[in-house]
Amino acid sequence: NNIHAADVIQSTHALIQMGGQDMALAYTPLEMYSILLAAAMHDVKHPGNNNNYEINKMSELSLRYNDNSVLENMHASRASHLLHGLEEKNNGGVVGNDCCAAGILGSMTKTQQKMLRTSLIRSILSTDMSRHFSEIAKVTRHVEALEDDIIEDNNGGKSSSSSSPSANILTRINGDKHVKLREKFLPFLLHMADISNPTKPHAVSVEWARAVYDEFFLQGDREAAEELPISPLCDRTTTNLPEAQVGFMNYVVKPAFLLLARCIPNMERVVIGQLEENFMYWMKEKGKDDQPTDS
Repeated sequence: NNIHAADVIQSTHALIQMGGQDMALAYTPLEMYSILLAAAMHDVKHPGNNNNYEINKMSELSLRYNDNSVLENMHASRASHLLHGLEEKNNGGVVGNDCCAAGILGSMTKTQQKMLRTSLIRSILSTDMSRHFSEIAKVTRHVEALEDDIIEDNNGGKSSSSSSPSANILTRINGDKHVKLREKFLPFLLHMADISNPTKPHAVSVEWARAVYDEFFLQGDREAAEELPISPLCDRTTTNLPEAQVGFMNYVVKPAFLLLARCIPNMERVVIGQLEENFMYWMKEKGKDDQPTDS
């Protein structure tokens, strides 16, 4: 879990850097800091199973959070408690003896601390995979609206499909008309970093995929032992890893990263290219499994 947190921090930072100066001008340093802190804490105290397990078991967490983004609410709550503890240490005048308190909150005002916590909660909740398709649909509508405005402006009020607005999206995201996109964009970026394993260098991507499915299968074993319904992709006897990866990359990861690339064009060459290479690998692996065996 700690390695995953470090990976998501690095991935979030890399995506921000790909946005270049436009990204730096679109968001304040506090907002950038908040999303990186959310990346560090988005899975804090993760139990090694998913929301489906918690809900089917009617666990204490599922009852506390009413089956709604159970683990994400727990992560956000735990992150808030940790920050609150650091805030109390700051206010208690013991910062000199506590490098964590001084390092994380520094000299933030009460208002800045509240803004940080609000951003942290919103961003961590955005990592719930059950919200993926609905959130992608919302971001898509907001991006399309901004693209239409840019195309119209670029053509003197005359819309033209031949204009390319991609390079201008981040420069226009601060406009009052597109406040919803601005609010959703950094949490969306964090969510992309969280599911970015298929975009990593090949050897790293494959290792992550196998580690993820090892965790899934351990959950499936636990569900079987506890006579709970075995969650999708968690049954080691029926789940085919290459087939599952092909589906995940084709229907979840690729469309979402292509949407992000419309806002950050620099992603196209590095991220999308690597995603395609990894996709072809899993397609070949799937093809091997699809070949009939000699009886």
